[in-house]
Amino acid sequence: MGAIIGERALIRLCLFLLLLAQPALGQTAAPSPDPPAPPSATGATNSPASPSDPAATADPSTPPAPSTPPAPSTPPAPHAPGLNRLAKAASPYLRQHADNPVDWYPWGDEALQKARAENKLIFVSVGYASCHWCHVMRRESFENEDVAAFLNQFFVSIKIDRERRPDLDAQFMLATESLTGSGGWPNNVFLTPDGDPFFGGTYFPPDQFRATLVQLVSLWQRDPQGLRAQGARVSEVLSGYLTRRAQAAALTPAVIADALSPVLAALDPFNGGLGDGAKFPRESLFLFLLAEAERNHDADLLAAVTGLLDGMIRGGIHDQVGGGFHRYTVDPDWQVPHFEKMLYTQALTGRLLLRAWRITGKAAYRRAAERSFDYVLRELQAPGGGFMAAQDADSAGPDGEHDEGLYYLWSAPEMAAAAPDGARLAEIFQITDEGGLAGGIMVQADDAPVLAGMLGLDETSFYAWLDGQLAALRAARDRRPPPATDEKILMGWNGAMIATLAEAGATLGRPDYRAAAERAATFVLDRLATGSGYARSWFDGHPGTPAQLEDYAAFGLGLVALHDYAPDAPARAAWLAKARAIADRIDALFGDAGDGFRMNARPDGFSAIIPVDDAEMPSGNAMALRLFTALSRRMQAPEMQTLAVELAAALSGRALEDPAQRAAVLDAAQALQHGETGPVRFVSGGKVRVARVTGDTGAFRVEIEIAPGWHINAHEPLEDYFIPTELKIGGRALAASAYPPAVVKSLGFNAQPLALYEGRLSLTAPIAPGDRRATLSLQACNDEICLPPQDLRFTLW
Repeated sequence: MGAIIGERALIRLCLFLLLLAQPALGQTAAPSPDPPAPPSATGATNSPASPSDPAATADPSTPPAPSTPPAPSTPPAPHAPGLNRLAKAASPYLRQHADNPVDWYPWGDEALQKARAENKLIFVSVGYASCHWCHVMRRESFENEDVAAFLNQFFVSIKIDRERRPDLDAQFMLATESLTGSGGWPNNVFLTPDGDPFFGGTYFPPDQFRATLVQLVSLWQRDPQGLRAQGARVSEVLSGYLTRRAQAAALTPAVIADALSPVLAALDPFNGGLGDGAKFPRESLFLFLLAEAERNHDADLLAAVTGLLDGMIRGGIHDQVGGGFHRYTVDPDWQVPHFEKMLYTQALTGRLLLRAWRITGKAAYRRAAERSFDYVLRELQAPGGGFMAAQDADSAGPDGEHDEGLYYLWSAPEMAAAAPDGARLAEIFQITDEGGLAGGIMVQADDAPVLAGMLGLDETSFYAWLDGQLAALRAARDRRPPPATDEKILMGWNGAMIATLAEAGATLGRPDYRAAAERAATFVLDRLATGSGYARSWFDGHPGTPAQLEDYAAFGLGLVALHDYAPDAPARAAWLAKARAIADRIDALFGDAGDGFRMNARPDGFSAIIPVDDAEMPSGNAMALRLFTALSRRMQAPEMQTLAVELAAALSGRALEDPAQRAAVLDAAQALQHGETGPVRFVSGGKVRVARVTGDTGAFRVEIEIAPGWHINAHEPLEDYFIPTELKIGGRALAASAYPPAVVKSLGFNAQPLALYEGRLSLTAPIAPGDRRATLSLQACNDEICLPPQDLRFTLW
């Protein structure tokens, strides 16, 4: 956490020193360490700009409104009635603003050229469809005729959907964070006619927004050159940060341990998760912790992950009735969420739950994962198979007025009327008679085994009782006006969900999950493919803007997961070929791996971006590194290995500067250097597949599948210089009698007969108390060559 704050503080200091000499802004406020000099816009924040940095959340108190300078001489002009330019935008968020009196433009050349031609300031407002405070500011300010008239006369106003244009969102959010010390959505940024940011803020209360607009116009009229110079300096500093490089770093075990030390120190020992403020799942970070726990049999790292998941499952962030998780909570106890439900949350939190269940066998993790996936299939899968982006935080109440969380809140009398044992249910979830945000959010009073004991039930019986009660609540809730669904389909978010569902289908024995993943992948391949690549989004029957690095990399990883868990070799080969094609697109479109890939093929806004920070998704470069590594292990593709090594060198130094924010890079680099974790591994260029079978905790079992035309040496290969297949548990060799009978053959490269294994075989070994590691050693050969021997290590918990 300290590294995050330190880097952003350094940028702010640079900006302060650069802007300090600007006379136009220096007249409005005394110099301070918190630039810029225009009035503060930091009000209640919808959400932190970086989902993984609760420390960046804006102070929810509203500062005093700025003093108002003389108004511009020309009075605001009225806006013509009717829909604005956003009415046909391929974005639910932009369409929400289509009937505003503000003369909105989508981001593009038309708006930017108009600003230059008319020498007007640019007002950019960035948000997303399910954003609560975006809705509030729309109602309070953007639907206000007077505010709109002023904007229309003195600004060129641009609306951006951050989920369609994460490249622009990243630039403008960094500008706001760096200029004000905090960020969130809606993100409102003011640019010079040249497109350079000089001032920004999050949610503005209406009076403060009006006063800010007046003051900025007055500053522009008094000293346009001063504002232009300030904006140019801001762009220069931020562009340098977004594209800078760092020297490659060796990621030794000691270095990784040092990087994780401050992260572990920042864990919340009471509620789980990171920090003591607003809480995000921080999935990229905790997936890295879980992978490191598996690599090193680290119980402390595993406890960090289970502490997070236990807190989330009990808390209000968990939709206890319908399944799935909200995006984050405003408190450290996981109790009071912002109620939007995002596809990526279900994909990444679901993946954490799935892997934690595989390690621990804890029933609560499997139940929460399945309920989350069932929610996605029930409510977010579009008829064509793709997954929709989100559901809104707001919904209509009995009076027709929209407010946050109404769909999810209960009172004790409502619960008693809805469920057969609703009164007891209200006690379990701590629902009061009054309900509302203060007492109507369902928060589990304790872990399931404790609650089961209080009811005189075992855990299985408790869940059976509980699920019956919750089904009754869901039937009652279904009669309420539901939150709106953001129906756009995003390539990258779908890739994340595809990867998780493919893994879940195999791990949980749920073929319906795999089938849903295949349908979604087919949707992306069929609908989002364009003549020059892929589109990032699909909405209202049409593809949208070009896909970005995140989209290609996440979808490529989804295809790899479909390969890994496919039922047979031909299906695996088909998915892997598609994943390789995606990787080739990344290499062709996004620059040079040795520099770190750009976020988009053609930079837009005030800067190119080389993404290394994890946000709601792992960074695009981290996922690209993971994809290249995965392909190099699954096919004969030395060029993929080369790309992975070059990209890791470009990213490693920057990742160590900020390990909590860039954990996905570290995770991908560890997979490249030390091998992948998880139950399914591929070695020898994909010629051998090894799958650990989940089952009896007293035994370790692997199934080995060898490609046609290849073999692995038998446990006793008949020649001393061949590497035998050998399984060791806790350092103890498996007895020779436990290996299957070998096939004895003569091969072209060796005059003497060899003992070998072909096709499929399984190995099973007993686990003794204290055993921490299973190691499988093997060497793959064909009729002409033998590949280098491989060691696969599995952690035993």
